Amino acid sequence: MKQIIKKDEFYLIEGPAEIKVTEGSIEVIAAEVKCGKSVKVPVGKKIPVLALENSSLEIEAKENAVSKMEGSSIPAEWDILANNIAAEKKEGELYKVVVLGEVDTGKTFFSTYLANRLMQKIGKTAILDCDTGQSDIGCPGTFGMLVLNNPEIFLTEIEPTHMYLVGAHSSGLHFVPALTGLVDMLKKAEKEADCLIIDTTGWVQFDGGRAIKKAKLDMVEPHKVVLMQRSTELEHLVKHLPANKVVRLPVSKKASSTSQMDRKELRELVSRRYFKDTKIFEIPFEQLFTDRCFFKTGKRIELDGTLWAEKLSGFEGTLVVTSGPIMPEMQSSWPKDLGMIRNFIVGSEIGLMCALLDENQNVLAIARLEEMDFLNDKFRIRSNYKGDLNSVKGIQFASLKITETGNEAGFLEPGSF
Repeated sequence: MKQIIKKDEFYLIEGPAEIKVTEGSIEVIAAEVKCGKSVKVPVGKKIPVLALENSSLEIEAKENAVSKMEGSSIPAEWDILANNIAAEKKEGELYKVVVLGEVDTGKTFFSTYLANRLMQKIGKTAILDCDTGQSDIGCPGTFGMLVLNNPEIFLTEIEPTHMYLVGAHSSGLHFVPALTGLVDMLKKAEKEADCLIIDTTGWVQFDGGRAIKKAKLDMVEPHKVVLMQRSTELEHLVKHLPANKVVRLPVSKKASSTSQMDRKELRELVSRRYFKDTKIFEIPFEQLFTDRCFFKTGKRIELDGTLWAEKLSGFEGTLVVTSGPIMPEMQSSWPKDLGMIRNFIVGSEIGLMCALLDENQNVLAIARLEEMDFLNDKFRIRSNYKGDLNSVKGIQFASLKITETGNEAGFLEPGSF
């Protein structure tokens, strides 16, 4: 359909949709879209469109997906905050903003809008996406950071500047990696950006939500903490902070609720896009150090009937890899000082998400473990990695499993091998 919009008019467009500007120019999430450019709106997303001049659009969308608004759906307080940050920012410092809110309060939309505005005002701006379940930067199960070179609309379309493997959609069982990843990203932002906006998960209540948000606030020491709340549901998280650090913003009236099924589809859409152009690599066991596992951290030993065995440290016992359950007759020739036997049955690792690391433990790419080949002592890995395989020095394991195309396929309990 063709849509004519006059200067300063606002429209709301619901995905899935595609908008092409055939005349004039529009603004979407504080990013200008000029004549000849297009914007794709994913399922489950809504975007406000402002006409910067009289414009003509070609829109492909479902029925009733396009609606005219009487005014902007962007609260005026958002632009006031951007102006205040620009006024407070000191030369040479990394200005840090933490965005808190429950699910479906528009945290990512706001973070993108603020980053686009701040690029125009203070320089290089980075967004750190800590929402492992609804990742917009990088692959689900990771922290992704994007150091913006230009204003952007949908962060999922851009290759992340940095990633860190947390290991699953929720940080509930991955507290240590989540906090370690935060520190790692902060160090990188200090070197590469003037401002850092940290977009967080909607897990803000009960013991776990309170604990991880408090830890993040203590570690980041933000200049501003933005509460995107409908009432007072976030106040318990900031009672320890001085009043001048806390900014309370209303949730946009157009912030939409996303169903669990749509959230899963959005998550898998991002994952499928990441794993679209992959191929299989083989890397020898001996080339890589391993992380978040027992495998290859002990002293290898020979045990009859096993594919791999190694004596672990102290009281950790012995890791034994077999093709099936351990039978009593297999153990008759084994030494008696093996301690606790940690039996891993080969094949259980297939589909496990992992990260390929360089010598400094930076993530080179996220990958899918196709197989641990114990006959040839090699990892078979599916990844979109395009660099030199000799630069891959480590492998870090998640708990999430994925299919070859990036869809979710269950979990492997941490510490299984």
